[in-house]
Amino acid sequence: MEKWKAALEIARSGESKYKILVQAIADDIEQGLLANDQRLPAQRNVADAMGISVQTVTNAYKELERQGLVRCEVGRGSFVSRRMSDRVATYILDSPERALVDFSIARILHTREHDQVWRDTCRELSSEEDQPWIHAFRPIAGFESHREAAMQWISRLGLRVERDDILITNGAAHAIFLALASLAGPDDVVLCEGRTDHGVIGNSQVLGFTLKGLEMDRHGIDPEHFEDMCSNERITALVCTPNLNNPTTTLMPDSRRREIAEIARRFGVHIIEDDVYGPLLEERHAPPISHYLPELSFYCTSMTKSVLTGLRVGYLVMPKRLALRTESILRVNSWMGTPMVSEIATRWIRDGRADTLLRLQRQLLSVRQAMVSEYLGEFVLGQHPHALNAWVGIPPHWEVDSLVRALRHRHIAVTPPDPFTVRGTPKARAVRVCVGAECSDEDAREALINMREIFGQYPRIHDF
Repeated sequence: MEKWKAALEIARSGESKYKILVQAIADDIEQGLLANDQRLPAQRNVADAMGISVQTVTNAYKELERQGLVRCEVGRGSFVSRRMSDRVATYILDSPERALVDFSIARILHTREHDQVWRDTCRELSSEEDQPWIHAFRPIAGFESHREAAMQWISRLGLRVERDDILITNGAAHAIFLALASLAGPDDVVLCEGRTDHGVIGNSQVLGFTLKGLEMDRHGIDPEHFEDMCSNERITALVCTPNLNNPTTTLMPDSRRREIAEIARRFGVHIIEDDVYGPLLEERHAPPISHYLPELSFYCTSMTKSVLTGLRVGYLVMPKRLALRTESILRVNSWMGTPMVSEIATRWIRDGRADTLLRLQRQLLSVRQAMVSEYLGEFVLGQHPHALNAWVGIPPHWEVDSLVRALRHRHIAVTPPDPFTVRGTPKARAVRVCVGAECSDEDAREALINMREIFGQYPRIHDF
């Protein structure tokens, strides 16, 4: 606390003491001087040591909580809670390591066929005289031809929409951010699955809204819990992934989708539906929730998790009454989705190359998922033949973090549940195993055999 006190002592006359304290504590957290989950001194003790009021310290702790740097637990105290956006790289590798089978990143399997399709497209583009997508920067929503292709793509996923209701974005993550920014701020409560994509958790910390997780079963969100939350709190929105939830791979049945839509309509709750994995399903499982609630729904999908990883194009369908607001946020945020990438996606949708790569991807994923079933089947909690990952439980004699370290010691990377766990949701005894690791099927098989062997062992007395 000496550093905090020194910052207060050199403050200029008229400077806010609570803001100075916020900055001093935030600096210690960012520099690693205060570790994640470390308990902060009691507010009374800080006030006495600094010679300031308890209310000033309370205000500082509340501001740090709003920024996502601290969590305050009634009856327990205040704890450092580094933003998930800052910590995610420690769970999901940013760059590949040699000799490592990396099951930590959700990505498609890349092949020579992907490279050939890309090279063919580049040759086609290089021979064309008129290429408006490299110099035009309007309309903000995207070229009309690109949005018409998006309509075609989205209709295959079970949703009929109009061209003017679509925005072209730089991937699904960008689309979800725009939807959330259109709806939620510091005074809002947003719900999601108790285990959700880490990007949703990061968005809550960037935009400042309160994120709460809903209970889940094998079909996804528990509608009773959703209804109970809506009955007792003012809920702004629900973010959900009905098709192949990340990380659990749950697939919501049609009856559940109708029920969620009916509850949301009754309480005026917006739905933000992430269907980035929807294209991987060979047959339409059920219409999107947005089909049943178009007036309150944002729907987004993309090609990065199904056709080509680098094809960062996203399609966002907006409720009509919020279209102008969302487009205005896009204008400020990034002006428009990248036209060049959108042009490539449009061509692939129209000439069938997107469908060809989709069929190939499903075949490749089914081979890898069959391996997971063969070697880890008794531990699998969630899986689908065309999912990018499996949700794998761990043996009772292992702790999650120790198992993850043991696997890394054997050059295998998996993701623990931490990045996907919404505050207040119990930590799962499971890891996410992404089958799209950039290695041969033989190397993937050997890694899964090693995982099975480690699962059967007992932890060392001295951890790695």
